[in-house]
Amino acid sequence: MASRDGCAFSSAQFLALVEGFYRRYSSLEAGSSVLLYHSDSIEFAARLLALAQLPLDIVLPPNAQPQTLCDLQKITSFYAGELEADSPPGFSCVDAFDPDLSLAGDLHWPGSAQGAGRLVFFTSGSSGPAKAIYKRWDAINLELQTLEQTFNGTEQQSLSFIAMVSHQHIYGLLFKLLWPLRYGHFFEASSYQYPEHLAKRLGAHQRWLVVASPAQLSRLVDDNVLVPKRAQITCLFSSGGPLADSDAIILAEQLHQGIVQVYGSTETGGIGYRRVLSTAATPWQPFNSVSLSEEQGRLVLQSPLIDEPTRLLDDKGQVLSDGQFLLLGRADRTVKVAEKRVDLVGMEARLRQHPLVRACALLQLPTGRLGALVALSTDAKEQVPSKEVTVQLKAWLGQEFKAVCVPRKWRYFEQLPYNSQGKLIYSQLEQYFV
Repeated sequence: MASRDGCAFSSAQFLALVEGFYRRYSSLEAGSSVLLYHSDSIEFAARLLALAQLPLDIVLPPNAQPQTLCDLQKITSFYAGELEADSPPGFSCVDAFDPDLSLAGDLHWPGSAQGAGRLVFFTSGSSGPAKAIYKRWDAINLELQTLEQTFNGTEQQSLSFIAMVSHQHIYGLLFKLLWPLRYGHFFEASSYQYPEHLAKRLGAHQRWLVVASPAQLSRLVDDNVLVPKRAQITCLFSSGGPLADSDAIILAEQLHQGIVQVYGSTETGGIGYRRVLSTAATPWQPFNSVSLSEEQGRLVLQSPLIDEPTRLLDDKGQVLSDGQFLLLGRADRTVKVAEKRVDLVGMEARLRQHPLVRACALLQLPTGRLGALVALSTDAKEQVPSKEVTVQLKAWLGQEFKAVCVPRKWRYFEQLPYNSQGKLIYSQLEQYFV
């Protein structure tokens, strides 16, 4: 069924783990919410499926940072798994509940008909109060079925999955854990953040579906340690953000296969996929039962994975005559930084709450990272050196955003560079970082 760093973990061991947690969780009141976080994929999956035997909402935080956990205490005081030693007090660990040894261990795959509750995701890197995305297991199961039919088809081959991404986010959860668990495929529980470690685990015989992020793949272009192992790679997935066409083309040449890019979001589920093999514009193929149209240059989605008949997306695009579509950029100020979604308007609002900041503006630089323009308060200019200000402001944002999302470059002003109409022209602000 699975392995951890190459050490086998059987289905019987896994089911025993699920059953043990189920007996502990059975005393939870129907309709409760439980926060679930664990760095080990097998431990995480066992707790997830145990909780899903019950009518509970399972809250999946994007990280276990103190500020994130403080915010989530508004939703629940229960947690399963592991939290950092310096996490805020007030959580009760449901793993420590006394087990009901008389309870029959009749386990089933979760679904609405079986009484399962919902999964609660959060838009990764979002600002302000994190936006909760509630998903029913029926929608999750439909997406898993689509993945199996699209990428395994009628062949019904036994697949092996290995990942460089976290299971705490919907992409890693679906591709690394739930897809193989649902359809009886093999998966490697350990995550290999560094390609050198991944290459070593790929071995010499087994063939793998590799689940990676665009940032990880783009770093392979100049020194692709996976080339000697390309015969062991059946398919390589990329999602969570855009992969540059130039990088996709080079990787396809190096690995002798195109990278399968998957387009979608936590809110919408999977929308489409493509493989870029040349410099010609490569359209996206919608998944089965998904269709798109246009409204004033923006894409409109019809999908069984959303609750409403149609949804206006934040992406500009063009729908082709055969139903395929092209993406033409974002229509708002939400950007992806290393696959983490960041609402620049919300991050600016958070930054302005700091007493040293009078005004600020954020933008995404060509490197993909963020730049910050800040007009300091009088106290800051008179009392605090700029280097110390930067340290303080990074720490301030770090309470709410992952470190990779915090601006890398900082510029300080007496007054922000407004134009004659009193507006900031964001397209012109990049010059301050050249």
